[in-house]
Amino acid sequence: MGAMINGELVTSTNTYFAIPDQVFIDSLEFDPAKVEQRIKAVEVHQSHIPATLLFEIATQRSTTAPPLLKESDASTVPVQKIGSLLKSTQRLDINKNPLPDHLPAWIDRTKSYGMSSMGVGLQAYGLYSAIIGTAEAIKKGHWDEAAINVGGGAAEIGSLIIERGLAKTGEAMIRSGAKTFEHFGRTTIGQVLSRGAGLMASVLTLPFDLYTAIKSFNDAADAKGKEAQDHYFNAALSLTSAGLSTILGCAALLGFKAAGPVGIAAAAILIVGARIYGAARTVDDIDDYIELSMHERWRAGWFAFTGQNQDKEVLDRFAVAKTYSDYAKALDSTSTDWLKNELKDSVEAVVNGRYEVQLQPTRHHKFEWDEASGEPSFVTVNVPVIKETDDVYDATEGLPTGIPNALVGETGPSKGVLWQLGGGNDSIIGVRSKPNYFSYSSGIKTLKGGEKHDSFLFQSAAQSLKKAPPTGQVNTLRGGAGTDTLSLQGKHVPVRHGPDDTFYVGYDVDLKSGKLGLRSPDTATAPVLHSNIHSIEKVETLAGAYNLVTGSDEADYIIANGHDRINAGAGDDQIVIRGNDCRVNGGRGADTYYLNGMTHSVSIAEDGQDLSVIHLGVTLERVQDWHIRENALVISSLQNTESFQPERQLVINDVYETLTDKRSLRNPRLLFITEDGYQLKADLPAVINGLTEQRVKVIVVVMGTPKTPPIIVNSRVQRVPSTKHSSYFVARETYRTVFFVDTPDSHTSSILYVDFDSDEITEINAIYTVTSTPRHSFSYLNYSNTHFQISFKNASSLLIHGSVEEDPGKKTDRGAGIMSSGWKSVHSFTLVMRNGKSYWLDFPENAYLDDNKHPGYRVIDSTGSLREKPGKYVFAKPTCDRRLLKAVPQRVDIDSVSHSSVYSLEGQASSYDLYPTDNTSLRLSTPGAAAKTSSGSTWNIYTLRLAENITRDGINIKNNFLKIGSVHIQLPNTEVSDIPLETINVIVSSGSHYRIDPLFEVAVLHALNANRYPSIAAIVSDIIKHKRNDGLVAELISIENLRTNDATPGNIYYDTEIDNWTIDTDWSRSLRIENLEIVD
Repeated sequence: MGAMINGELVTSTNTYFAIPDQVFIDSLEFDPAKVEQRIKAVEVHQSHIPATLLFEIATQRSTTAPPLLKESDASTVPVQKIGSLLKSTQRLDINKNPLPDHLPAWIDRTKSYGMSSMGVGLQAYGLYSAIIGTAEAIKKGHWDEAAINVGGGAAEIGSLIIERGLAKTGEAMIRSGAKTFEHFGRTTIGQVLSRGAGLMASVLTLPFDLYTAIKSFNDAADAKGKEAQDHYFNAALSLTSAGLSTILGCAALLGFKAAGPVGIAAAAILIVGARIYGAARTVDDIDDYIELSMHERWRAGWFAFTGQNQDKEVLDRFAVAKTYSDYAKALDSTSTDWLKNELKDSVEAVVNGRYEVQLQPTRHHKFEWDEASGEPSFVTVNVPVIKETDDVYDATEGLPTGIPNALVGETGPSKGVLWQLGGGNDSIIGVRSKPNYFSYSSGIKTLKGGEKHDSFLFQSAAQSLKKAPPTGQVNTLRGGAGTDTLSLQGKHVPVRHGPDDTFYVGYDVDLKSGKLGLRSPDTATAPVLHSNIHSIEKVETLAGAYNLVTGSDEADYIIANGHDRINAGAGDDQIVIRGNDCRVNGGRGADTYYLNGMTHSVSIAEDGQDLSVIHLGVTLERVQDWHIRENALVISSLQNTESFQPERQLVINDVYETLTDKRSLRNPRLLFITEDGYQLKADLPAVINGLTEQRVKVIVVVMGTPKTPPIIVNSRVQRVPSTKHSSYFVARETYRTVFFVDTPDSHTSSILYVDFDSDEITEINAIYTVTSTPRHSFSYLNYSNTHFQISFKNASSLLIHGSVEEDPGKKTDRGAGIMSSGWKSVHSFTLVMRNGKSYWLDFPENAYLDDNKHPGYRVIDSTGSLREKPGKYVFAKPTCDRRLLKAVPQRVDIDSVSHSSVYSLEGQASSYDLYPTDNTSLRLSTPGAAAKTSSGSTWNIYTLRLAENITRDGINIKNNFLKIGSVHIQLPNTEVSDIPLETINVIVSSGSHYRIDPLFEVAVLHALNANRYPSIAAIVSDIIKHKRNDGLVAELISIENLRTNDATPGNIYYDTEIDNWTIDTDWSRSLRIENLEIVD
C-alpha cells in the first residue's frame, strides 16, 4: 500500500519496536494509487481489510497530524473520497471527554457525557460505513454505490447550521466646501510706507493672479459647457488683475500721484465686469430650468446686476423646476449607488415612482416684528414639495421598454427588481420570472408579484397608525408563487395627549383570511381593514407596536418585532422573536423559534405533538436556570453579560398538566440551541409530586463551541495587549500577580478567571498619586499611576494597572473649591471567580476632600470598585493537552507562546529532558507506575529557556505541586506508598542539579557543572556555602565536566559527609584536588 515514514519507505530498520509510538503513527502516509491497487487485488470477501486498516490508523492519529493518504492529483475520485473520509475520522477523538470541564451547574454531566459520547460513536460508525462501502464499490467497479455510501457518511457527521441574514444599509453624504477670500487692508505701517505698500501688494498678488489664470485655462480645456465658460471668465479676470497689478506697481515706484485714480479705475473695471458676468450667469441658470421670454430675461438680468429680488412668479417657476431636477438627480444617484454596492448581488434594476413638485404655502416666523402696528409675526412663502403620483405598469414579461425613472444595472438570473413607489395610487404587476421588491408608503396600492420570492415593504407603517385611513381605500397585495414577504417597516412610538394622538396601537395580520388591519386600543373594537393580502408566507411586524399575527395552516415565517401576540396555526412555522414582550402559540406542526438575546419576556405554547426547536439567542454561559413553575418550563437567562440588566424569562407553557396534587409531563418534545451551538434537552421527569417550583437538569445532546480557554498566568508580571480582547487564568499558587495594560484602549477588555472563591477576597485598595495645586482660591487635583490591589485569604494579591486614568477633560468643582476632572475607563477588566460570581472593576472610591488634605502616594479602601454583576458565570479553565511520550529517552520542548493548556505528559518509565518556557503548566505521570506495571519515569527539567534566572530560592514544592519560577508542575500523588515514585531533577541556568523529594517537600542539591567554576576549590567552597545557608545537599554530589588527570573512566563525585572526592568506577578510591581537572 506504499506505506512511508517521513518520506521513506517502511522497512525493518524504521519499524524496530514492539509498540509504535505516537510520532510513528502520525508520520505514516500511504500512496493512494497503491491503496486502490490493493483494494482491487484482494478477494471480494476481504475487500474490507485494507479499508479497516486505514480507518484504525486514522482513529489513532493526532487531530493535528497530516492526511493519512498522500495527496496526489493523479488519484481517482473514489480514492480521493476515502482520503476525505479518513481526514474526518482523524478529527474524531474518541478518547477525549466531549464535555469541557467548565459547564453550568444546571447541566447533568453524567447523562450529557453519555449522549455526547454516543454522538461521537455514531459519527465514527457512519464514517467507517462510508469508507467500507466506498472500498467495496471500488472493488466491484460500481462507483455509484460508493457515492451513495459516502452520502450516508456525510449525513452522519453533519451538524445543524443556523443561517442568520443581516441587512446592510449604506448612507451617502454630500459634502460641500466653500472658498474663502481674505482682503489685505491698509495698516499703520502701510500708511507710513505708502510707496512700498503699492509695490508690495503688486508683488504679493501678481504670482497668484498668473497662477490662477494658467490653472483656469487648463481647467477650461478639460471642462464642457458652462463649467468651461466659468473657467475662461476666471482666467480673463486673473489676467486683467495681473496687468493692473503691474501698472500699479510701476506707478508706485515712479511716485505718480495718478496711482490712486488708476487703482480706483482698475477696481471699478473688475467689479463691474464681475457683476455683468454674474447677472448673465443668473439669467442663464434660470433659463436652464424654465423658459424665459425676452422681457423676463432683461428683467432677471437687471435685477441680478442691481442686487434686487427676482419676480415672484419667476422664482416660483424656477423653484419647482429646479426641485424636480435635483430630486431626479438624487434618485438616479442613490439608485446607481445601490446597484453598484449594497444591492449589486440581489437587484438588477431600480424603478422609481413618478412624482411632481407642488408649491406649498409655508409660514416662516420672523425674528422680530412690530406687534403694535399689526405687523404679522411671520411671512408666507411658497416652498416646493415632492408629491408622488400614480404609477401603472405591467411588467409580467419584463420591464417595459422606455419605462421612466428606471435604472438597470448588471443583470443576473437570480437578481430582482426594486420598485420604489412611495405614495400615490399605484397598480403594479411585477416581473414574473424575477423577485420583486415593492417599497411603498401612502396611497392605494394594487401590487402583484411573480413566481419568485417577492417582498412588500410598507415604509410608512408607523405613520399610518396616527390617522384613520380614508373610507374605502384598501390596498391589495398578491404574492403569487414563491415565499413572499410583507414587512411593516419603521418603529412605532405612541403619542399621548397631543395634537397627533395615535389612533391605533398596531397591526392585525391574518395570513389565514388574508387581511391586514389597524388595531384599536379598545380590544373590543374590530380592526380597520387596511390591505387585502394574498399568498403571503412571511410577515415582519412593526417594531414598538402591539401587533396580532394569525398564521395560516401552511408553513409560515413570522418575525415579531413588537409587543406581539402570535397564533402561528398549523404547519412547520419559523418564528423570530425580537420584541420585548411576546406571546406565541405555535399550534400544530414542528415549529422553530429564533429568540433575540435582548428580549425581556417571551412566552411560548406548543401542543407537544411534534418536536419544537428553540434557538435561545444567548450563549450557554448566559443561561442561568431551568425550573418548573406551575405547568410551565421557565428558562432564565442574562440579556447581556456586559450589562446589569435583569434576567430574561422564557416561559414554555403547558409542558405539564396538573392532576390533583401532582403534575404529569405533557410536552417533552423540546430542543434548545444556544448561540454557541450547544443543543440541549431538559431532563423532565414524567411525574412531579406536588405543585411547588422545582429545578430541572439539562442534557447536552450535541456539543457546541466551548469558551476560548484563558491564557495561563504563573509569572508575577503580565503585559496585556491593548489591541484585542483577552482572557487570563490567575492561579491561586501565584503569590503576587501584576497586570499592566500596554497603551490602554477603551475599545478592548480583559476577563480574569481568578482561582479563588468570592468570599476569599479580603481587601480591595485603590492606589494612586495625587497632587494639589492652589490657583485663584481653588485647589486643582491631578492623578497619576492609578491601579488596584485585590488581596485574598492566603495572602496572595492581584494588582491591576491601566484600567482607569484621570479624565483628560475639563475640571469641575467637586465641593469646597476642589477642582477635578474625575475618572475615565481606558481598559475594562472583568473578574470571574471560582464560585461563578463575576465583578466589573469600576472607578476608585476616592474622597476628593481627603485627597486635597493628604496629597502624594495614596492607598485607600475601595471595596465598591468591584461591582458584582447579576447572574452566575462559567469559570473557564485552561484545557488539558495530553501527550504520551516514547518509551526511550526523549527531549520535550515547550513552545514559547501564550499557554492556554496544561500539558499532561505521560511517560513510559524512561528518561525525559523537559525545556519549558515562561508560564508553562505541566502535569507529570507514568501510567504504568500508577498501575504498578512499571517503574516511574525520570524527569529532567531545564530552566535555560525561562526569562527569569532560577536559583535554589526559585524552586518550591508543597502538596505535590512544584513551582520553578513561573513554571507550575503537578506531580503524582505520593500518599500511596506502594506506587513507584517519579524522579524529578531541576537543572538551573548555573548548571546545578536539584533532586526534588515530594515526600519531604525539599529540593536537594544533587549535581554541579564544573565548567561553571573557575577552579575545583571554588566548587567545594560553593557546596560548603550552600550547606551553611540551610540548603540540603545529597551525600554524594555528581560533578559534571570533571575528570582525573590519568583519564580514569567514570563519573566524579564529592562526598559531602567526609569532604572527599571519589569515582563511581572505584568507590574505594579517594581523590585529591590535584588529581582532578575541569573539562571545557
